[in-house]
Amino acid sequence: MTEKTSNISRRQVMAGSVAAGAAALAAQSGTAMAVNKENNNMTDDMTRELQILLDKQAIKEVLMTYCRGIDRLDETLLRSVFHPGSQHMHGFEGPSSSDDGSDDFVGYALGFLGTFTRTHHHLGNMFIEVEDDVAFTEAYFTAHHRRRAKGDPLAGEDATETEKDYFVAGRYLDRMEKRDGQWKITHRTGLTDWSRLEDPTGPSLDDLPDNIAGRHGPDDFVYQRRERYSD
Repeated sequence: MTEKTSNISRRQVMAGSVAAGAAALAAQSGTAMAVNKENNNMTDDMTRELQILLDKQAIKEVLMTYCRGIDRLDETLLRSVFHPGSQHMHGFEGPSSSDDGSDDFVGYALGFLGTFTRTHHHLGNMFIEVEDDVAFTEAYFTAHHRRRAKGDPLAGEDATETEKDYFVAGRYLDRMEKRDGQWKITHRTGLTDWSRLEDPTGPSLDDLPDNIAGRHGPDDFVYQRRERYSD
């Protein structure tokens, strides 16, 4: 073999090695890119799933805030769960919360529930479907109402001679929207699954000591707990 032939062979070997190395690097780079892409997809998926969980928790708090507003007859709190223009069909058909507070569900509810000495709304199963900034919910509820008797100045037109316990259970079917980062109700339909009206089986709730009795409005302990627990 001549020196010239030997040099050509060496160059061919070196070129082949460089090409093989380049191919290996390209393969490694492609694998790394594929891995990075997969990791990015996993990160994006986890971020979306986490956001859905955060949205569902915020929506649950809207539902729970509604119950507190109803049971405490807290008008400000009750209005806070509805977006402007929200529509209602649950004992009342029309606006959920109007600008001037007239002819809306909140006004109706506060007047109607004022004919009871106490109410207690409890949430059960909650199914929440989040679709970007819109959500559809089905929340099971059970509620107890202690109805005032005739002679009570706050009693309703259908009051009887004695107090009555009114139980009702059903579901809140809501459409919610997230506007400016806040979830609130835009549409609510209330369904009744069963109800019962009966004589109270226990003593009058008015006989409970003031420090353990649930109350309407700011007299209830929940509004005072921060100050009382600070001692």
